Amino acid sequence: MTRGKLIVLEGINGCGKGTQLFKLVNGIYELDKSQTVFVTREPNEFDENGKNARKILKADGNPYTNATEAVRYFALNRETHNAIFTPLLENGITVVSDRYYNSNFAFQHAQGVPYVEIAAQNAGARIPDLTLILDVPVDVAFERLSKRDGANRRKFDRDFDFMQKVRANYLEQSQILPTLMGDTSTVIIDGTQPVEKVAEDIWAAYKIINFHPQ
Repeated sequence: MTRGKLIVLEGINGCGKGTQLFKLVNGIYELDKSQTVFVTREPNEFDENGKNARKILKADGNPYTNATEAVRYFALNRETHNAIFTPLLENGITVVSDRYYNSNFAFQHAQGVPYVEIAAQNAGARIPDLTLILDVPVDVAFERLSKRDGANRRKFDRDFDFMQKVRANYLEQSQILPTLMGDTSTVIIDGTQPVEKVAEDIWAAYKIINFHPQ
C-alpha cells in the first residue's frame, strides 16, 4: 500500500490558506475518487493542550506574551495529533492540515523564543511531505482581515510590526528547517496572485510529491 501524504498549509493570517486548503482537497478527490482525505488543523481540541493553546490565541493583549507556554501546549497537542493521523498515513490516507509546527517557528520565534528551543520541543514530530507557505505582504493581509473580521481581530492580527516579523520567519523556513528538523518540504507560494493562479501553483507542487515521491 502506498503511504498517504502529509500536506500542510501555512502563512500569516489573511494569506488565503483557508480558501486554498479546500480547493486542494477538492482537486485530490477529483484526481482520484477512491482517495480518502483527512482534513485537520492545529491547534485542535483533541486534548487539553490544544484547548489551552486555543485559549492563548484567543486571549486579548500584548502579542509578545505567553510565548513559552504556547510552544509547550502546541508541541504536546501535536503529539496527540500525530498519534491520530499517523495510522491514517500508513493506510494510504492523505492528511491535509491547516497549520503545523511551522506556525510555532513563525509566531513564537517572533515572540522571542529561539528556533532551537522550538525545534527541541517538536523533536519526533512527523515531517510533512509538502508544506505550502502562502506569502502575502502584511498590508495586503491586514486589508483582507479588515474586510473579513472588521474590528474583531485577534491580538496577532492588529500589530503590524509583529506580523512583519512573523512573515519574515516564514520566508526563511526553507533555509532553517532542513537543519533544525530535517524538513525539506517547504514551498513558498505567491499568495497575492488571483485565487485560481494560487490554486494552480499549489496543485503543481502537489503533483510533484504525488507522482514523483522522494
